[in-house]
Amino acid sequence: MGGGHYSLDIAYENRSGARAAFAQPATETTRMAVHPALNPLGKVREVNNETPIVVALDVTRSRGDDTKLMYDKLPQLMGQLELKGYVKNPGICFAAIGDVDADRAPLQVGQFEADNRLDEVLERFWIEEGGGGTGQESYELAAYFFARTNCVRLAAGTGKKGYFFFVGDEGFYPTVEAARVRKVIGDELTEDLDSAQVFARLQEKFHVFFIFPRKTLAERKSNIDAEIKDRVTRAGGMYDGVDIRASLLWDNRNDLDLHVIAPSTEHIYYGHKVSGCGGWLDVDMNVQGDTVKPVENVRWPKGRAPAGRYKVFVQNFRFHEPSQAPTRFKVELEVAGEIRHVDGIISPNGQTRDASDVVVAEFDYSPDLAAEAERREAIYAAYSDETVLGQWAKVIPRDHILRVGDPKAIIEVLAGALGIANGATDLDGVLADLRERGEPAERVSEIEAALSGLARVRDVAAASVSGEVPSGATGGPKRSVRL
Repeated sequence: MGGGHYSLDIAYENRSGARAAFAQPATETTRMAVHPALNPLGKVREVNNETPIVVALDVTRSRGDDTKLMYDKLPQLMGQLELKGYVKNPGICFAAIGDVDADRAPLQVGQFEADNRLDEVLERFWIEEGGGGTGQESYELAAYFFARTNCVRLAAGTGKKGYFFFVGDEGFYPTVEAARVRKVIGDELTEDLDSAQVFARLQEKFHVFFIFPRKTLAERKSNIDAEIKDRVTRAGGMYDGVDIRASLLWDNRNDLDLHVIAPSTEHIYYGHKVSGCGGWLDVDMNVQGDTVKPVENVRWPKGRAPAGRYKVFVQNFRFHEPSQAPTRFKVELEVAGEIRHVDGIISPNGQTRDASDVVVAEFDYSPDLAAEAERREAIYAAYSDETVLGQWAKVIPRDHILRVGDPKAIIEVLAGALGIANGATDLDGVLADLRERGEPAERVSEIEAALSGLARVRDVAAASVSGEVPSGATGGPKRSVRL
């Protein structure tokens, strides 16, 4: 692990033309499961390089593009580290963070690498773009993985800490629950752990930073699912002001249909669009295969949804695409102000009509739940800068919270933080390097602001690892596995 050299020629060739990662919709990043090489269950990660570096990227809805940005600018980062000597012999491990309760991929972890296998790790990440919608994601689970396991083998005799960068815009869950750890990582904890304790353990191995790409509260709220909202409203459907809403989205010309069975047993679908109980299929698309960006929408306005059991399913009425390949779809459900998403695949074997039905949800609704919508507004307060950064400041040094306005500056901020924290340069040196490379003045000023706090702390590189990091788990350390 960690051997080899990162070739810029190979990197740029991999990013050229039709071979470029993320250029096609049917890449590995749209997979419906974690790549086996990135599954942390029962695994550890080791590094034999002098400088271990972890970059843990939030891949939920609000930050899904950061992985693509990191991939695009990775050659620049690696070239900068080598050319300027910001760190010696780095071994980089990329991790992807989701939500342990809401997502199917709450944690993905690559190997520590120093060569072009780093590109492969980013290409394999499943950018699920989910999230729990609570202002918190599972950063603490990633912290546990790297703090508890002996995933970092320090270079003999150095005792130097590594560097750990979280990149995200939300807070973390206050508790590392034993059941979650067992499910995702495979450790058998004897009890739940306080997340603050886990972050303290992580800092025994790494200098920990949080890169925070700023967004307004309104922007974060809109990330619930901007694409579905756009399609529904453009098609004339009702998105806001509802008790219950089901919105179906897919990306080809096939005629998928959204069906809802109401508590009255009325069946709302293309053949019965308006029900006596207030439900309405107000958008029905692709009867003739008119668009590759279709949507369907069933909703009950506020105060109209009856109490009882609802069932939602998707049907492929007919193929318009000549290949008759399976179709990926997404359903967004809003029930009393709470939104969740269901991804699925329909017609894996060419089924149509009743034979193709895929049930996506069954749920109970009561008008009393409408009061919960007001509670949801309070939840949005968890997305505020003050709340998010206040939580992080309790577990890592405040100077290690690096605020970035433009996400495109993340890589430059990360590289600069490495150089300053490692004592290889200072803020003036970082800024001079950026100007020499031709970065615009506005970008340089933004990076200066992000790194100004860190520049006042020059004793970071002198710290070293001492003692053993407790595991909190039963049993001995696990054996490293090279996937």
